[in-house]
Amino acid sequence: MRGQLRVAAIVPAYNEGATLREVLSVLKATPSVGEVLVVSDGSTDATVEIARSLGLRTIHLRQNQGKGRAMEIGVAHTDAEILLFVDADILNLTVDLIQRLIEPVLSGRSDMNVGIRHRGRPLNAIQDRTGPLLSGIRCLRREIFEAVPDSHLEGFAVETGLNWACRELGCRTTTTVMYNLKHLVKEKKRGLVQGLYARCRMFTAVFGAYMVLQLKAPPLRNDVPSRPVFQSELEYINF
Repeated sequence: MRGQLRVAAIVPAYNEGATLREVLSVLKATPSVGEVLVVSDGSTDATVEIARSLGLRTIHLRQNQGKGRAMEIGVAHTDAEILLFVDADILNLTVDLIQRLIEPVLSGRSDMNVGIRHRGRPLNAIQDRTGPLLSGIRCLRREIFEAVPDSHLEGFAVETGLNWACRELGCRTTTTVMYNLKHLVKEKKRGLVQGLYARCRMFTAVFGAYMVLQLKAPPLRNDVPSRPVFQSELEYINF
């Protein structure tokens, strides 16, 4: 491993009380994770209480800002060199899976390692070679996140922005197949109608973000906001 690089796990969460405790417990037990930071994105359920009960750094946003902004606020509140992002609705997460996700970046063999769910060897191979790598479970060097254009920190555009920034910086992207991993689908979390609506919004945002980069890519970001910019958006911070 290179020096004493620190790994911070950032978990953006919007009303994820049903699955959050399991995810956070795994992250707390993972040896390579130096700190865990939960960003409650305007949650109205028990998300904040669960995170605080585990003694974790918790930021609660006054209003829903979208996944990308929640991630950005989390990054602004840690100075770790390596960032680990984990969706809060993951099922069957294990310490071994997280360790295997972190190791290539921590050892210097990769700059961004993306966890892809096992869907069979043919589909795994296709996704590894051609994408799209839209997984919300990924480990990366901090400078990649800080280079993502501001336009691609909105909502679900962030994964597309991370993939693009990594390529533009000439960094190495790898993947790790994560067996038995599942997630709580939107239809189960929000009901059929609202879940389908949320899924359509997600796909629209991802496609729109991809097309922007194909038609007229914005410049890489090089002016990272400091923490005070975000203070008006926070209800409280519990460290």
